[in-house]
Amino acid sequence: MKVSLIIPTLNEGGAIGKVLKEIPKNLVSEVIIIDGHSTDNTEEEVRLELRKGKDKFILQKKKGFGNALRQALKEAQGDTIIIMNGDGSHNPKDIAKLIKKIEQGYEYIIASRYCRGARSDDDTLVRFVGNKILTFLTNVLHGSHVTDSLHFYTAINKESLKKINPTSPGFEFCIEILIMAHKAGLKFAEVPVVERASLSKTKVNAFWVGLKILEKILQKY
Repeated sequence: MKVSLIIPTLNEGGAIGKVLKEIPKNLVSEVIIIDGHSTDNTEEEVRLELRKGKDKFILQKKKGFGNALRQALKEAQGDTIIIMNGDGSHNPKDIAKLIKKIEQGYEYIIASRYCRGARSDDDTLVRFVGNKILTFLTNVLHGSHVTDSLHFYTAINKESLKKINPTSPGFEFCIEILIMAHKAGLKFAEVPVVERASLSKTKVNAFWVGLKILEKILQKY
C-alpha cells in the first residue's frame, strides 16, 4: 500500500519540524505539505525534514482550508490518503492505527477524541460543547454514527474518494467530506486517539467556523 500524508500549514514554525520528525517514514510513501503562505520559518523547518524525490512542499493557490486540501488531494499519488494537522496536536504514531483499518477493508476512518479509550489534552469547554452539539446534529440529520465529527485526523481510500466531491473552501470541508462519505455508503470506522496540546497558536475563530459548519450540516445532499 502506498500512503500519502497531507499536512496543511500556516505559520507552524516551532511545531511542524517536530511533527515531521515523528512521522513513521516506513509507513508513509510521501508527505505533502500544502502551505498557506506562512510568514514565519515554517518552510525552512519543512525543507530540512522532507525526503528528496519523495515529499513535496507546495504553496496553496486559493485561500481557505478546504481549498488547500483539494489542491493537495490532486497531487497525492497514494492508494490511501491521510490528512493531519501540523501543529503537533495529532500524534503521528496514530498513523499506524488508521492504516490498519484501511488494510481491514474500511474506506473512511476518523481518529476520535471522544470514543472509548480516547481523550483530548487540548480541548476547551467551548470546543468540547460545540463539537458535541455539531456531532449530534450531524448524526441526527444525516444518519451517521460518529463520536467526533470535527477532529480532522482522517484516512480515506483513494478509489473511494472518487465517489464524493467535497467543494467547501473553508474549515467546513471537514464536515462536508464526512457527510458525503456516509451518503456514498463508504465503509466507516473510528479509532481512539489522544489529542495532544497544540505547539502553535490556533488560527481558527471557533464562533465563525462553527456557524459555517452548522450551515453545512443543515444543507441537503
